[in-house]
Amino acid sequence: MTQMAISEGPKTQTPWGSGPDELVTSLRAAWASRAEKLQVSEEDLEAVREYLLGTLPLEVLSPFSEDPRRGEKIRLSIRRLLLGGALDLPPSPEVVEALYQRVAGLGALEHLVADPTTTEIVMERYDNILVERDGVLYATGARFADEKEALDITQRLVLLMGRRINRARPLVSFNLPDGSRLSAAIPPATVTGATLCIRRFRARRFTLNDWLELGSMSPEIAHYVDRAVAAGLNMLICGTVSTGKTTLLEALISQLAHHPCLDRGVKAVLTLEDTHELRPTYSHVRQFVTSPEAGITLRTLAVNALRMRPDVIVIGETRGAEAADMLYAMSAGISMGLTTIHAGSAQGALERMMMYVQMAGAESPFHEVPHLLGSIIAASVDAVLHLVRLPDGSRKVASIEEVEGYSEGRFTLRAAFRLDGGEFVSPEGYRPVERVAVKLAQAGLGQ
Repeated sequence: MTQMAISEGPKTQTPWGSGPDELVTSLRAAWASRAEKLQVSEEDLEAVREYLLGTLPLEVLSPFSEDPRRGEKIRLSIRRLLLGGALDLPPSPEVVEALYQRVAGLGALEHLVADPTTTEIVMERYDNILVERDGVLYATGARFADEKEALDITQRLVLLMGRRINRARPLVSFNLPDGSRLSAAIPPATVTGATLCIRRFRARRFTLNDWLELGSMSPEIAHYVDRAVAAGLNMLICGTVSTGKTTLLEALISQLAHHPCLDRGVKAVLTLEDTHELRPTYSHVRQFVTSPEAGITLRTLAVNALRMRPDVIVIGETRGAEAADMLYAMSAGISMGLTTIHAGSAQGALERMMMYVQMAGAESPFHEVPHLLGSIIAASVDAVLHLVRLPDGSRKVASIEEVEGYSEGRFTLRAAFRLDGGEFVSPEGYRPVERVAVKLAQAGLGQ
């Protein structure tokens, strides 16, 4: 009877009800102040975490939970645990608040997480916390008391999601239930204590029209990219950190659903990622992620992708030996291959692609012809889209370059568009390279 009364308590204004008023808020502040002095063993805290993980969904426990009663539900569960006598602690408000703050509280990060305009939170060290808004990083006045408190909060966030971070495993990166990504590192992997980065999930999915309306590309570039998707061009999207590579990649996949030229059946898309970030609006997508626990790498996924009847293969980010399998897929006749790669130019992206293919070593499908790798890449990758982030935080397409060939250690590129002095321009007399022109013609798009 007591537990039923607790779960249905919101109808009365009590410390355990939902929607706390000013009185409850004041009481909680007092309890939290007293709670700081309470001694709670690590064994008790672990028991509370296990209980919460077993009784509440991760969607509620997550720091980015959209449930307005997140705090209430966690506190109610903690009180139920104490009422059940599982711990040698009284179910008093002070004890409940102490356990809540030490298991689910976010300390100095609390108000940053609650701010919907914050797209990323970066804790460089305990006294240096940054936030990203509109693509620009800002310093904040938020700070923890010391390195120990920052470490406690970092471990708390990870443990509350059912993961582990400790000296034996000091690096973690995973998705929160809403799609946000949490990456953390603690000693001995860091020098200045715990570091933390939380990238908030974008609930709104960007389309090519959004890129156009934001001024990130011109109408001519949007038209080019739309035709490139319809013609099935193999494309690399390159740029440095936080230039919008994944956002544009997602928009390209989604564009498959809207193009009027796709009247020859459904295009089956396979996406392969280390961390699940791509959420295209296109319906016919099978999405795969790596699993370190099961020994499944991007290379494993890429090798198996060709056996799964794909028309389009997408690797969220190419950064290793999986490049060999992506290249093989592109050259083996799939309808389209798409991937992102960290590089500061189109030339750099292709050179990095070659380096990654070589990393596959004897397991590479091209291991017997390393001297031909440049030519194979040039014959497989049709275009490279290079993105930049400007000082004001805006992302723009800096260039689109088609791949003509490979000679004397460099790729020959033909620019279709460039960002010049803030303006998107197409070089005078531009015509698609032969391979691109053929694909456009085969798709019924002419040149």
